[in-house]
Amino acid sequence: MSNQELTTATPAPPRSHANLRRYGLPLLALAAVAAVLIALIPPEKTLGPIIRPVFLHGALVQAGLLAFAAGGILGLAYFLRKSPTVLRWCQAVQETAVGIWVVYALSSMVTTRLAWGEWIAWDEPRVRASIHVLWFSIACLLLVKWMNHPVFTAFANIVIAGTVWFLIKGAGLLRHPFDPIGGSNSLYYQVLYILLLVAVLAFTAVAARWRYQSLKQ
Repeated sequence: MSNQELTTATPAPPRSHANLRRYGLPLLALAAVAAVLIALIPPEKTLGPIIRPVFLHGALVQAGLLAFAAGGILGLAYFLRKSPTVLRWCQAVQETAVGIWVVYALSSMVTTRLAWGEWIAWDEPRVRASIHVLWFSIACLLLVKWMNHPVFTAFANIVIAGTVWFLIKGAGLLRHPFDPIGGSNSLYYQVLYILLLVAVLAFTAVAARWRYQSLKQ
């Protein structure tokens, strides 16, 4: 045997830990950016400081709708090119969209309580539509997990996207304003909302990428 000292290579950190650093830190940074933007929102004349959760509520619903739409597009893409990569993205985006919608639903309850004095405004069509989206998307996700079939996963993404957009965009409005931020005369409010929406969309994209990487392992 050689007299040279035997050296052992330093083991590489587990991939899960590497992904935690790679994606977890950006998610925390984006959450911090969103929190700062929300803190910069000045109280509004009618709603007062309640305008802050209203901004978050609006950004989350838009991010959720776009995530569901992206999942539907990926579902269509899978039928055109049955690729494992596309399938993983289908799963990752679908799960991320459902997660974002759960957060949106919880934030919606808080916003409704602060603005209208009740946790769930059952008389508001948009609220009922959001609840239908919540249970329907979760049920479809569980069914996808149970079926564990690529074609069904892609088909479910398409169905969920179409249903979500139909329910939300087709819901009437009673007390809920049509576009309170976009219709505001304050450029400052509009700029802050756009920045907040970008931060939430970036958070959604990073979360979907993280989930995609975990599905590859």
